[in-house]
Amino acid sequence: MSVLPFLALLCAQLFTSSWHVLGKHVMTTVPYLTPIAYILVRTLISSTLLLTLGRIYEGPVTFPRLFKQKTKEKSPQSGISMISIESGNSIGMTMSPSASTIESMCSSISVTDKKMEDLHSTKSSQQQTDSHFHRPRRRKRNSPQGSNCCTYIISYIFYLLLMSQKECSRLLKNLNTEALQIIAAGTAGMLLLPSCYTTGLIMTSPTIASVWDGPMIPLGCFCAAVLLKLEKRSEQYPLAQVGSLLLAVGGSLIVLMADFIHGNDHKNAAEKGAGMDHMQFIQGNMVLSGVVAAYSATALLQKQLTHYPPITLTGWMFGIGFIGCFGSLLLDSVLLGGTLTGCTLGQALSQLHLALTTSPTFRFGVFYSAYLVGGACFAIASYASSHLESSVITLFAACQPPMTAVLEWIWEGKGFGWKKVLGMCCVCCGMCGFTYIKRIESYHKHRKPGP
Repeated sequence: MSVLPFLALLCAQLFTSSWHVLGKHVMTTVPYLTPIAYILVRTLISSTLLLTLGRIYEGPVTFPRLFKQKTKEKSPQSGISMISIESGNSIGMTMSPSASTIESMCSSISVTDKKMEDLHSTKSSQQQTDSHFHRPRRRKRNSPQGSNCCTYIISYIFYLLLMSQKECSRLLKNLNTEALQIIAAGTAGMLLLPSCYTTGLIMTSPTIASVWDGPMIPLGCFCAAVLLKLEKRSEQYPLAQVGSLLLAVGGSLIVLMADFIHGNDHKNAAEKGAGMDHMQFIQGNMVLSGVVAAYSATALLQKQLTHYPPITLTGWMFGIGFIGCFGSLLLDSVLLGGTLTGCTLGQALSQLHLALTTSPTFRFGVFYSAYLVGGACFAIASYASSHLESSVITLFAACQPPMTAVLEWIWEGKGFGWKKVLGMCCVCCGMCGFTYIKRIESYHKHRKPGP
């Protein structure tokens, strides 16, 4: 197994960890900007860039159809008839009728003509006798027009329901599962995940966001993959596999608790005097828990789409995220007046125009998150999905809290303690043990049996 996917995943986690610190700073410079407006411009830039690069490096790739096409099979009889018409003597001579068959057809036609004349004569005689013995018929009572209209409307409604049910069942049978998987992955990874992450980052802190975006993801993804039977536990080293996973998660939690206790990282300068609202802190963690579900779903779906080019696939997913973001803003503006997303479509566009024209920090942050944190990281994940399992890919997210602590030490001057160092060592040991077990199983699986 090549080492290149592991190095690529480490670079992706470095970009993501840097955004935990930079994203908090960027979003505080534009407090009037709602998260959905930021996601709208980010998905637009990322999808445009990735689709252009995919067109250049991977060639034109068509998006799979939503409904499967039915293949029309040609019947053998039609082919035989065409051959018989075009052929001159052999097959055409066998199809020419004989004289005896012509005489039998003429005789049958004459018999049928005589029968029709007899039937016509009997009907005329019956009408003459009925005219002498005709009894007056009773008139039927006319039913009211209202009841007829009601029965007609009810029957028409039932007919429409029946036809719609048949049409829906037919469409469901013809649905293309690959197209649905791409749409679901784009909605989960490019719309729900950044929405939960950005909202939770504003409400809490970079370190807390790095924990939910880091060690909680491999734990949730591994449990989901085992429950859905997409992956299996190690048959040779089951306890070592689970122990290494828990060691990596526990090391990240140690780093979090050390930073939380000594640095009081979840409070900014304004909140240290007034005190942070506990309800806001709880709500932020609840929102960040959606990151685990969204990322796990994206990783599991990407594993089923490894036969697509990684850059083009990621561009499709970002495009689906942009369409979903724009559609949700439009529907919320028309129906709910901005209560669901926090702003209407017009307000989101005006906020983006003001932020892009007045804040250089926001311009730098948007392009950094769109190109590196969004486009490059998800393209790396798509590339790694074709070489590694989903649980291995998500395990690298556990190194985000240690990387975030190192970047905070470099950029903000926060010191290290023995607890942080211990947590980083636990994360490194857990990741090395988990990936080593996977590599051993892959080696034994693909090894050719001896003579």
